[in-house]
Amino acid sequence: MILEMIATYLMIGVVFIISVDWATNYAAKRGLPIPSNAHFNDSMRIFTIVLWPIGLIFFIKGYIQERFFNNKTKNK
Repeated sequence: MILEMIATYLMIGVVFIISVDWATNYAAKRGLPIPSNAHFNDSMRIFTIVLWPIGLIFFIKGYIQERFFNNKTKNK
C-alpha cells in the first residue's frame, strides 16, 4: 500500500518533469524568451521529481501570469 503510493507519487513527478521539459523546448522553438535557469540538469530533475507539488505551483503561477497579465505580448 505505502509502496504503491510512493511509486504513484514519483510517477506523477516524472510526468510533470517531462511536461515541463516539453513546454520549455516548445517555447524555445517558437522563439519565446526562456530564462537561463529554465533548463534543468539531472540533479535538478531528480529534485523536481521528488518535490513536484512545489514545482507545479510555480509552473501554474508563471503560466497564469504570462497568459493573463503580460501586456507585452498582447496585440494592440
